[in-house]
Amino acid sequence: MFCVGYVSAFGAGLPKASLQAIIKTLQDQNLDVRVAAAQALGEVPDDAAVRPLESALMASGDTTEQDALVKALCAIKDKTTVKRLSDALYNPQFTWGAGAKAKAVQAIAKIGEKKTIKWLSDLVVSDQEPAIRAAALRALGEIGAPPKKEEEKK
Repeated sequence: MFCVGYVSAFGAGLPKASLQAIIKTLQDQNLDVRVAAAQALGEVPDDAAVRPLESALMASGDTTEQDALVKALCAIKDKTTVKRLSDALYNPQFTWGAGAKAKAVQAIAKIGEKKTIKWLSDLVVSDQEPAIRAAALRALGEIGAPPKKEEEKK
């Protein structure tokens, strides 16, 4: 399933100070607080949260947190996330949390949709990490081909 942009019930979203408070809690010591912050940003997406969400995803080692971060990034659907995360995957300067690279592949595929098919196919055949290859395969399956026309029953 692809990410769908979310329009806040409040129209303009949260006040800037509230948004900044949520973004700051992406770095909280407590996992539950970080997950709640990511979930809040997914409900009221704002472009100001893109880079902090990307950074939090790279650093995260918890699957629940990673899932919430991916959902928030998908809600914002900033196309620059695709390039930044794909570049970061192979940059040795970045330290990734356990499983975070595979979740980044998932986010890239969901945000970039069909535009990422070649990149995902290349990952499947060339990446050394089984988790990344598996994430690329799952993403390709989600993107899929156009549905086939059903044959008429005789």
